[in-house]
Amino acid sequence: MFILASDYDGTLNRSGISQRVRESIARFRAAGNLFGLVTGRDWGMFETMRQENLEMDFILAMSGALLISTVGEDAGKILHYERQENNGCVRWIAEHMGWKYGHEVRCYLGRSRTAFNVRVPEGNDRFAPLSRADTDAPDGVKEFSQISTACDTTELARQCTAEINERWGDTVNALQNGWCIDITPVGIDKGEGVARYADRMGVSHGNVFCAGDNMNDYTMIKRFHGLAVENAVPELKDAAEGVFPDVGHMIDYIMSD
Repeated sequence: MFILASDYDGTLNRSGISQRVRESIARFRAAGNLFGLVTGRDWGMFETMRQENLEMDFILAMSGALLISTVGEDAGKILHYERQENNGCVRWIAEHMGWKYGHEVRCYLGRSRTAFNVRVPEGNDRFAPLSRADTDAPDGVKEFSQISTACDTTELARQCTAEINERWGDTVNALQNGWCIDITPVGIDKGEGVARYADRMGVSHGNVFCAGDNMNDYTMIKRFHGLAVENAVPELKDAAEGVFPDVGHMIDYIMSD
């Protein structure tokens, strides 16, 4: 049995999911293998895939922190999620992102989501100002599975990711994804999420393949049989054991062994 864990945006979904890729996934699963997604998105990824009408075996959302069932009566059920206590990091990150980079911060726990922006325009109550001492304020976030934010450019995101890890690296793991930044509990990333899923299913790590396109996929690409799409960043292509036009061609490669 093989596992193929694929990133979604830019890897599986490249201006849509082609019919050829869909047929390849169905063939892969019909042969007794497991196919699923590993994404920085939240629980809503399950609803997205249901609308896509693409059958799969699992979703690892929030960069590996959230495991969602996609089969049978348990479809949509959260099977496991990591959590990190807020030790002041949420306020620091919200302030840092608001004042230095001008972007909001979103905190996720299971299916819940809370958004903040320290630079709230007057009269705009969409985001909670830091002065509001209630459960919507950063200090009111008791724990989280992932914090997500963004910068205006990829270079700024790289810089900001390093700043967050330098200050809070013993608490969180900031992962750059283009101009976006996904921040998980320390020790959690896509590679660790896939490893725990493989162990849960009793699949040898030597039979695990991972597909990606950006730097937040790097840990799983390096840890397992890493496969990159042609539009991947150069660092990921260099780390992968093969570069392919799409996930369908990756499945051809896996099943040809």
